[in-house]
Amino acid sequence: MADTLWIILGIAVLSAGTYLMRFGGAKLGNKLALSDRSQAMLNDAATTLLFAVALAATFFEGSHFAGSARVIGVAVAVFLAWRKMPLIVVIVAAAVVTAVLRYFGLH
Repeated sequence: MADTLWIILGIAVLSAGTYLMRFGGAKLGNKLALSDRSQAMLNDAATTLLFAVALAATFFEGSHFAGSARVIGVAVAVFLAWRKMPLIVVIVAAAVVTAVLRYFGLH
């Protein structure tokens, strides 16, 4: 019961923080004048952060290696996204490749 309470509290804190960030961005966005270079750096920083999270999730599950099947599934997804396939095709193909590899014993 106590674990559930902590999870709900964590969700509430993250929800409030997300809302405040969005609200602050909407209110301050028009009042701050950033140069083109600063805006480009902020965009690059967001992309770099998302890439780092995706890379960590690809290779690690907790503190252990996630397995070759996941890495190959993500590689298939990256290839299909690069070939500009529809998102649903990318997701389903990556999931199927990963599942088939795990079925045949490659973890």
